[in-house]
Amino acid sequence: MKKSVIYKISGILIVLFWLFVMAELVKRTHFNQEGADVTHIDKKGSLENRSEEWKEIFLKGRKVGYTVTRVNKISNIFKVNEEIFLTVNLMGSTHEILSSTKAELDEEFLLNNFDFSLSSGLIEFKMSGTIKGNNLYLSMGEKGKEETKLIRLPSKPMISAGITQFFKSYTFKIGDSYHFPVFDPATMTTNPAVIKVVAKEDVEVGSKLYKAFRLEMNFLGQPLVFWIDEKGESLKEKGFMGFTLIKSSPAKALLGLDRSKRIDFYELSAIKVAQRLTNPRELSYLKILFDQTPSPMSVNGPRQSLTGRVLTVIKEAPPFTANYTIPYKGKENSLLHFLRPEMLIQSNDQEIISLARQIVKETTDPFLAAQMIMGWVFENLKKVPVVSIPNAKEVFTYKKGDCNEHATILTALLRAVGIPARIVVGLVYKDGKFYYHAWNEAYINRWISMDAILRQMPVDATHIKLIEGGIEKQVQIAGIIGNLTFTILDYK
Repeated sequence: MKKSVIYKISGILIVLFWLFVMAELVKRTHFNQEGADVTHIDKKGSLENRSEEWKEIFLKGRKVGYTVTRVNKISNIFKVNEEIFLTVNLMGSTHEILSSTKAELDEEFLLNNFDFSLSSGLIEFKMSGTIKGNNLYLSMGEKGKEETKLIRLPSKPMISAGITQFFKSYTFKIGDSYHFPVFDPATMTTNPAVIKVVAKEDVEVGSKLYKAFRLEMNFLGQPLVFWIDEKGESLKEKGFMGFTLIKSSPAKALLGLDRSKRIDFYELSAIKVAQRLTNPRELSYLKILFDQTPSPMSVNGPRQSLTGRVLTVIKEAPPFTANYTIPYKGKENSLLHFLRPEMLIQSNDQEIISLARQIVKETTDPFLAAQMIMGWVFENLKKVPVVSIPNAKEVFTYKKGDCNEHATILTALLRAVGIPARIVVGLVYKDGKFYYHAWNEAYINRWISMDAILRQMPVDATHIKLIEGGIEKQVQIAGIIGNLTFTILDYK
């Protein structure tokens, strides 16, 4: 493999894509934990039995996709079908992405069941869910071999275009507010959101002027703005990373997509720094000054520390010896958690276990075994951008992906031989910029960093950790992407 390919960082994470998907799902997947504040909102009356809404999607003024929401009411059930189509440029490669959500809602717009999929060609991620009482049962994978997960909810959720229907059923007043924890099927997480009706103003859509209510929401640290007309129909939305959605028609929405590659998602989120680093892969020390301290940040531990707005990163130094042989058989609960399989990290899969054992052979030293597994991942995964939800079993099958796929399969293989392991998300330097990136940590008497896409263990000091954990944790940094800036103070 050529060195230029080795160092072509595949950063930014899948998060960069779902920032937009989540911005959409904010309106499409809600459940009420504390109860929406709707005490002074007036009911409008009966709704149409059938509706269809189209929107064009723009990024920095360029049309990059469309979305369509169809709702059919049959008896007392709402059937919702929502599709989001995007064409995106990732590192010079164009990807066409289709997100689909199908759901059944009861007469109060509350969720009975849903099917969610995210497809970008080769790989298709699928997730389904069913509500029974206050329990949400999630399922993923091939029929008969599904991975399942139970999420206990404080109350029955409201999904999706259900919120569009909800808006159509009420009359807005300035000052109204709605309190929603947001459930996202892509990340299987809930996050708090408050939607406020802040003003009534004119908004232009397609050369036509509408009287509209302006709704504002802060979600994961990012402001989202919606304009909804007096009938409850969504006219325009502004969200993450400069995305804008505008009301359209079926004929117009499908036309004029920009495939010019002028906007690269990786570059859009990168953090440019004034000082260029020499030999970044060899650095053992880095000190930076944040313009504003990001939150949350995983700064605890000897590798990096935060004092005020100054972050210091020190590469781990030998020895890398452990007081256990693999598999880890200790009883420390905090470590046992990082040995267990997860819905997207199937370390208990027999094929993954068999592969992991083949790689390490008779090796029982955790550090040597971790290096051997990292080397296998580096050598055997084709390094290409993949737009999907990282899934260890699929990575095992297709053997390709960016930093997310490398980190996911590495975690699964390490756990499969009994080495506690976790995914880390943060930033890494390349050619004058810091890119969002995913790597790993393995427990060798302490947490030691490792990066399969760069074949480093431990990693260089330009790796700045923001958070640790799987997809359900990574979503927490969504609010800082595009907003984080800092200055390099020192390095060596």
